[in-house]
Amino acid sequence: MVNIKKKVAVRARKGVKFLGVIAVAAILILGLIEISYRQTYSVSLDGEVIGYTNDRVALQKRINDYLNSGNGKDIAFVELPTMPTYEAVLLKKNVEANDDEIFKKIASKGTAYYRYYAIVADGTEKAYVATFEEAEQAVQKLKDKNSSNKDKLGIVEKYNSKPVTETRIAVNDEGQVEDVNEEELTDEDKTGSSEVKLASVDEAVDKTYVKKVTRNYTSYQYIGTQIYSSTQYATSLGITLIQPVSGVITSRFGWRSRDNHKGLDIGTSTGTAIKAAHSGTVTLASWYYGYGNCVDIKSDQNSAVSTRYGHCSKLYVTPGQHVEQGQVIAAVGSTGISTGPHLHFEVSINGNRTDPQNYIYK
Repeated sequence: MVNIKKKVAVRARKGVKFLGVIAVAAILILGLIEISYRQTYSVSLDGEVIGYTNDRVALQKRINDYLNSGNGKDIAFVELPTMPTYEAVLLKKNVEANDDEIFKKIASKGTAYYRYYAIVADGTEKAYVATFEEAEQAVQKLKDKNSSNKDKLGIVEKYNSKPVTETRIAVNDEGQVEDVNEEELTDEDKTGSSEVKLASVDEAVDKTYVKKVTRNYTSYQYIGTQIYSSTQYATSLGITLIQPVSGVITSRFGWRSRDNHKGLDIGTSTGTAIKAAHSGTVTLASWYYGYGNCVDIKSDQNSAVSTRYGHCSKLYVTPGQHVEQGQVIAAVGSTGISTGPHLHFEVSINGNRTDPQNYIYK
């Protein structure tokens, strides 16, 4: 019995020593790893590792900022065929992170789209200028000249994958400026050797001006206080909301291929009545950059909440006017930066836009 106890004790001591050796070895290995390696992230594009970054959040933000605005004032956005992916890895400490090289490789894969502006009269593009300010000047000059189409004027932001100075603009037999699709360009055009340029402000005015008439139009149309009943949806905002239009959701809130979409697009036919989602005060009812004809309403029940209705064809309200929930405020259209008739609908809380589907169109 004594021998058995001794044997057990000896084995126990050997086991303890063995575990101690393993623990020391583990500590040494971890120490060597700590000394020689650090945790970082590998960055892959199209399945190929293109570098390493210590801060994937900062790198992705830099990439997102580039996609949203490029690196020049005339670039509207940049398209990437695929986005980079990140994976946590251990990297030898003598291997440096290379965020700048990674960014350059990713940027080289993107297609930059440059902006220029079309002056539109009654739905037809009449002339093209390089900046929004020039477009505004041309429109104002047309109004000052009392052009007969002065109340049917609009400005549309357009994009081309060539810089503005190389954007292909052609003049037809009638002397009108018209856009040319990329596939219609000749080899000579693609070299940028064409002498056709974007119009100056005065040239744009000359191409758009129509003999003045005595009639006076306005883009605002009074139709009275028409209120339509609609299902009310309770929200966590302290107010109820109704759907401003019925239709098909064509683009949701959030990131998409070319930008971060700040609202919800509901496709429906031109002229469809747009109803106020809630009661409140109209703070904007006019042309507003890419939104085209636009209406903003600030809630009278929760002053932190406001809604926006973009790309309207007609406006039935004016700034400062109080509207009731369900009141017709505008008509669906495709003004501004738009590819077809739809309502662009936004919900903002303290100026921060949030997904409308948190409350309606669920």
